[in-house]
Amino acid sequence: MDTAPTRPQGTPAPGLAMPLAERHAFHALQPVLPVSDVQRAARWFCEVLGFQLDFIAGEPPSYARVKHVPAQPSAAPGWQGAYDGGAPLYIRLWQCAPHAVLPWRGELVVQVGHDVDGLHAAYVARGVTVLEPPTSQPWGVREFAIREPDGHVLRFCAAT
Repeated sequence: MDTAPTRPQGTPAPGLAMPLAERHAFHALQPVLPVSDVQRAARWFCEVLGFQLDFIAGEPPSYARVKHVPAQPSAAPGWQGAYDGGAPLYIRLWQCAPHAVLPWRGELVVQVGHDVDGLHAAYVARGVTVLEPPTSQPWGVREFAIREPDGHVLRFCAAT
């Protein structure tokens, strides 16, 4: 019987060069959310959550991307502490047949630089469906969860 330890699937064998993610400089992830109406979903992400429309494509429209790109310190005078050096955030929206949009497929976690409670209050004022109110977690974050109109869960968290 062979008792040699096995490597998890996808783990490079000893002596191989750096992992592919490092070699090829993976640096961002753009989740794709299936939605029932891409124009409505893009408008909701922009008008309610505060993203910007990056593009909408198709005739009729069936695919879109919303974004948030942190402002540079010089571009936001008077907003002391608002810039935290965060990376751009992109979410792609893909219009699917209504039966293909399940009520829950997991959740997206959005890291917030500061004032997660203030963000929660702003979303409540805009009528967002809150699943979990702001809660300080034992793993060092304060977070809350919302559901967007197609059923996806978004969790906003900030380090405590």
